[in-house]
Amino acid sequence: MRTPRPRASAIDMKRMREWMGDFGSYRVAINEARIDRWLNQFAADDQDLAARLLDAVDFITYTQMVHAFRNILASLDGWHIDPASRIGKWRFAPFSGSSGESGDTMMWQFRHANNLTGKQYRDLFIYRRDLLGEDFGPNDTVVFVDDFSGTGTQACDAWKEQLEELLPNSPRTYLVLVVASTAARNRISDETGLTVVNNIDLTGRDNIFSAECAHFTEKEKATILEYCEKADKREPRGFGDCGYVVVFAHKCPNNSIPILHKRSRHWEGLFRRYD
Repeated sequence: MRTPRPRASAIDMKRMREWMGDFGSYRVAINEARIDRWLNQFAADDQDLAARLLDAVDFITYTQMVHAFRNILASLDGWHIDPASRIGKWRFAPFSGSSGESGDTMMWQFRHANNLTGKQYRDLFIYRRDLLGEDFGPNDTVVFVDDFSGTGTQACDAWKEQLEELLPNSPRTYLVLVVASTAARNRISDETGLTVVNNIDLTGRDNIFSAECAHFTEKEKATILEYCEKADKREPRGFGDCGYVVVFAHKCPNNSIPILHKRSRHWEGLFRRYD
């Protein structure tokens, strides 16, 4: 979570331009009119708080994702772009269970980040359904790619329901992520055979409702929660009660608070997840 501006800072064109510059690469255009509409959903006395909330958003750009994937792959033992210099067989797979999910988007970013788009690298990339046929051994490496884990639930469920059975000979198995919470990383480590490698860590300080988050007072957190309950009564603190203010350029995760992304009769999120 970024440090917001001091309370009562002007909501002027300079600040508006900074928001538009920060969020300009989002999949749905973030312009002055949309920001104004979002702010105007808050009572007049709460718009300063809403503006500070926008200041605090951790926006992950495509450039950051590229750097993350490049640095992570370079750090994995046994990898080399020259097949003769690699240790064992390597395969990369989107972590998504079906096409069209975030893992596919991230795999495309991963390939481009690491200059692996050429035909000579095509065999390196597979889907979950191909895992068993690869006959991996303990000296081989499988790298799953995705963007984010807030709770670890998806990874742990996938391991128990499918992945463990598809990898019977225990190859080295990584889950590469741009962002992960320490809680998710620890849970995945405890409950699966996956080794999480991520670029950005989220801690309790990044949960806006946590006592560890010092950017907002308890009264301000209560006010934010009231608006979040208006946006989503079922998960007002975000999925898993994570309370994050993380937004990726391609999509806002549902672990982030709903006033950022929820679209309903009662609320229009600035970073809506679906068109």
